[in-house]
Amino acid sequence: MKELQKLTKDQLYKRLKEKSENLYTITHEALENNFFNESSLDEESLAEFLEMLDDETAEKIKDASLHLNNEDDAPEIVLIKNENSTSLELITEEGEGYKIILIEGDIHLSKTLFVEDYIVLIATGSIQAENIIINGSLYCSGNVTSKVLFGASGNDNETYIGGSIMTSLIAENGHYTVAEGNIYSRYLISFHNEITGKTGKFIENISLEKPSEIGLLSPEILDEDGYFEEDSFLRFIDNNPPDALFVKPTNLF
Repeated sequence: MKELQKLTKDQLYKRLKEKSENLYTITHEALENNFFNESSLDEESLAEFLEMLDDETAEKIKDASLHLNNEDDAPEIVLIKNENSTSLELITEEGEGYKIILIEGDIHLSKTLFVEDYIVLIATGSIQAENIIINGSLYCSGNVTSKVLFGASGNDNETYIGGSIMTSLIAENGHYTVAEGNIYSRYLISFHNEITGKTGKFIENISLEKPSEIGLLSPEILDEDGYFEEDSFLRFIDNNPPDALFVKPTNLF
């Protein structure tokens, strides 16, 4: 991974708009809401509100309001070039905070793409990898092709694909996943959020979308209380085909 340059918010939006109007629209809304949203309370309304408070409280609130939009708290935005054809692991260093990473063009990996919790990855092409693990957010203008596409973020982040998704297994555990096109997969696991293909969702073998169906998963990826366990799942898919995730009653196959 080679860092090419740091970008301002406006430079990022300009690049995205030039590459894909749709990707620009989606990412602009998400980033503004999550990172750059300014307070909607105007100065006149704030002054009226402060008059209702005692002097000490009013002063504290006034001081806090001055720091709401401090640019020092904004995420770092970087343009990078992926130089690795095997795996790409996007993580932050301790104390770095959120980071927005832009990769222009396609991403082709023979192994894993991993996006950590504090990373927003924006890709202006298509993505191909064996396993794609998204704990942060992913915004991609093209298609995604992988053995496994998995999102888990405690319902805080999302995966947006401007084209279609083609996988052996698509799964989420508290993560919104949406494709503007179709989703084609042999297996689907979704217990806490939604996996949506706007023009169609075609699951060839098994689709588990109710918490009550968790018993159809292999005990090896469940915790002692019988719940889906992410670390066990990630270890399992590294060494097994997707169909090994499921117990196999004869009526399912």
